[in-house]
Amino acid sequence: MEKTPSLRWGILGTGMIAGRFAADLPFSRSGRLAAVASRSAESAAAFAKKHGGEPVTGYEELLARPDIDAVYLSLPNALHREWTLAALDAGKHVLCEKPMALSEAEAREMFDRAAATGRILIEAFMYRAHPQTQLLHETVASGAIGEIRLIRTNFTFDRAVSPLDARFQPGPGGGSLMDVGCYCVDFTRTLLGVEPDRVECVAHYHEFGVDDYAAGVLGFPSGALATFTCGMTVLSDQTAHVAGTEGRLEVTRFWQGKEGFSLVSPGGNVKSFSVDEKRPLYAIEADAFAEVAAGAPNWNRPENTLANLRVLEQLRRGAGFD
Repeated sequence: MEKTPSLRWGILGTGMIAGRFAADLPFSRSGRLAAVASRSAESAAAFAKKHGGEPVTGYEELLARPDIDAVYLSLPNALHREWTLAALDAGKHVLCEKPMALSEAEAREMFDRAAATGRILIEAFMYRAHPQTQLLHETVASGAIGEIRLIRTNFTFDRAVSPLDARFQPGPGGGSLMDVGCYCVDFTRTLLGVEPDRVECVAHYHEFGVDDYAAGVLGFPSGALATFTCGMTVLSDQTAHVAGTEGRLEVTRFWQGKEGFSLVSPGGNVKSFSVDEKRPLYAIEADAFAEVAAGAPNWNRPENTLANLRVLEQLRRGAGFD
């Protein structure tokens, strides 16, 4: 295997996901952490002490550094557009956490800027880069379960509620639908390979003014139907079930893309699938990003990001957000 081109990474933000990316990065074939930026000098210093890289106070300072090739942007959703554009203008490639923008229009502007600056911009649905996800898609494409009829996805977790948590702050960037429901929509659309023509959503509203849990239904031109649940105050369930005319697939944690899946035949026989991949999830994503920067096919093309945001906007309107 050819060596993956190397990238010097800078991280904007020091939250939980930034920590996971930084912890996995040393196991990648391509990347190293050069610097991490926070608006708080103390936060940047603590993060750098734990994960490496040079601590930087202020996002602008990190973007001005010549020793940064690519930026991992893990800031709250409402800040994605602003700092992605700034990073692209500074000549950096950008891997921006999902959802990449608050609307399709915002994302289109961001991709246009990436094209104008000659930089790579990818929405960080990390599970899409994992070889298990590719195997799952190949299994479906092979006809192993026949024609898909129903998909059921769930992505819930139970976390302490805090007004300081961006997920619980009102506005188009907060809430469970944007935080984890986006995974369910992405998984379903991509597996079916077409866009839904019917979209419905109901949501429960937390006293902070965001959806702390929600449920949605997607209908597709083929006749396939998909349901999903997402939530931030619900006991964890992160499974996916794909039912076809000749069998069904069960996935333990579809958004992780690493724990294998099972194929259940009409007679009840179970066949397990897994991949032998030693690298952790975010290291795989960093390598996949580096390969795209070097000219390889994109594992999360702009068209997918735009279409996913379009569906999320429809779901939000259906749930009464806009």
